[in-house]
Amino acid sequence: MSLLSLPNEVLICYIFSLDTISISDLQSLMVSCRPLYNIIRESDELWRLKFIQRWGNFLSKTPNSYENVWFEWTTMRLKKAKEVQKAVQNMSSVAYPLGQSPLIVINELIAESYPIPISEYVQNELEEIIYDKKIRENKTTLHYARDVLVKVRISILDKKWRDFMAKPESRKSLFEGVALISQWSTLGHGKGQTCWKDLESSIEKITDRVKQLLELEVGKVSCASTDDPKKKNLKILDSINQVMFNELGFKKFPHFYTDRRLYSNFQQAFERKEGCPAVLCAIYQEVAWKMGILCEAVYCNQNDREDENNLPDFMIMNRPLLLLRWKDSAGSEDDSIYIDVFRGGSLNQSSLYPSLREQPAASVDSVLFEMLEVLTYFRRHQYDEIYGLERMRDNLSFYVRLECSMSPQDPNKITCYAEHCIRLGIQLDDAIQLLQNFVQSPEYKRFIGFYSRSTSKMLGECISKLNEQKAEIAAAKTVHHRPSSLKFSVGLVVICNYKKLGENFRKPGVIVSWNVKFQKSNEWKSEVTNYPFSDNSDEEDEESQAQPHYHILMFDSDESNPQLQLNVPEETLELLPAAVPIKHDKIWFHFERFDGRRYLPNAEKRAQFPEDEAVTLSLIG
Repeated sequence: MSLLSLPNEVLICYIFSLDTISISDLQSLMVSCRPLYNIIRESDELWRLKFIQRWGNFLSKTPNSYENVWFEWTTMRLKKAKEVQKAVQNMSSVAYPLGQSPLIVINELIAESYPIPISEYVQNELEEIIYDKKIRENKTTLHYARDVLVKVRISILDKKWRDFMAKPESRKSLFEGVALISQWSTLGHGKGQTCWKDLESSIEKITDRVKQLLELEVGKVSCASTDDPKKKNLKILDSINQVMFNELGFKKFPHFYTDRRLYSNFQQAFERKEGCPAVLCAIYQEVAWKMGILCEAVYCNQNDREDENNLPDFMIMNRPLLLLRWKDSAGSEDDSIYIDVFRGGSLNQSSLYPSLREQPAASVDSVLFEMLEVLTYFRRHQYDEIYGLERMRDNLSFYVRLECSMSPQDPNKITCYAEHCIRLGIQLDDAIQLLQNFVQSPEYKRFIGFYSRSTSKMLGECISKLNEQKAEIAAAKTVHHRPSSLKFSVGLVVICNYKKLGENFRKPGVIVSWNVKFQKSNEWKSEVTNYPFSDNSDEEDEESQAQPHYHILMFDSDESNPQLQLNVPEETLELLPAAVPIKHDKIWFHFERFDGRRYLPNAEKRAQFPEDEAVTLSLIG
């Protein structure tokens, strides 16, 4: 029986709508004959269903207000998916060997020429890519998928921050601001990034439970109408306390050392029922607002803080004391109620805080900047015991960048970020864009003098550093043909013998590249130690520099910054019979995977050292 013999409703609702019929199947049917093309093409509901089946309802804004557009949306989504996949797969060819996705590619991917959020399409597609089993087998592609995802998210959040900060204070929500910080803090968490819809859902659950509790107390949907307004509102606040702190068990962080990574993670706060001052106040304030009560934040003893350098870390995390204040609109200033979320939401009379009677409410901006100050404090004064200073500095760069999004017209923040990028050699194109935007803004004229000279100088230094990196990328495309005398090859795991502080060491590392003789480089350390296990004379140093040198990546747990990039002479190396994996963040700039015997070079590395593969296989058997 022909499909065309069936009614259109049967075709659309009972056959083409099946989960087993994919978008590709529909496209194939459309090209088979004109009648099927018309039937499928004109069914907007069918395309809406297929769109959601394939990608889910992830969009913040869906086109429900539009008619007959889901076919175009689905077609465009497929096109964008192919663009994203192609961009990620080609990224190494334009970024090797630095491993940084160029901002120009990111901007092209998220350029929005349609009345829909293209950037959300791109973000969703990248999330799918990094969890794709086939993609994860190639660690180079996986690295760039993650890198592009983080930079796309920065672009999305940067716009959200600018829109948020441009709002008048009366329209700003502490809950929204803390959520934005949490989303920024989870930029690299894949699908685990803080989700706005999940946060809203969590607030709705708490609010519904508060309403349920009130209903049980008075036997009605709302508080008794006979209650005076103040008693009614106090009853609501008491019910919020009952739900948040007694039933759910929300509390402040017990100790810095066990919870420092969760400080700004809003979603984790709902799951663990622990939070910092801003997070707990934001939750309480949002629930109260949904119950019709406006609470303002206020700092307690703001002018009497101790020097933070003398405070233990767990006190830094939980400072300063942030309260919520509810003012009875019908009463006097003395009728204010102070809510201490760090003590189970205790409701205190204003007499307990006489110094706060004249204190103005803390602005949303001030609370958010205080939260950001604590976050940057963690990154500046602590570092992870596993990854060391380099990982800490990389993490710090995200928060320095956040300061620019929150204060886009502050030359101090922008130049600080630019200096950070130059020092680490990262995100230079982003720093250049921020500096150029500031120089071209009306605000720039206000800073004629020192700041204008400083900004212009920093812009020149960023451009110069970026040009150096572009030259390095271009140089990496030069083919290196092996001399017959060269002993080792790219991808081998070797032992490096060296002396440091009078002590001999043997550490494993992986060979990334080689030169027929010593070539000085700012990126690859050559002065770390004495080679080999002896004190070299000047003549021996010259002889050492004349021999082949290898760039190796090494992990040295004895170093304060254990991820090392070394430029070492051939005589210091020996082949490691049983290869071991090397812990280093930059491994995947050069290699696709570790197969248990050696690291497999990626396409760019193979093109640069085309004859090394055969030598590697001969050495490892």
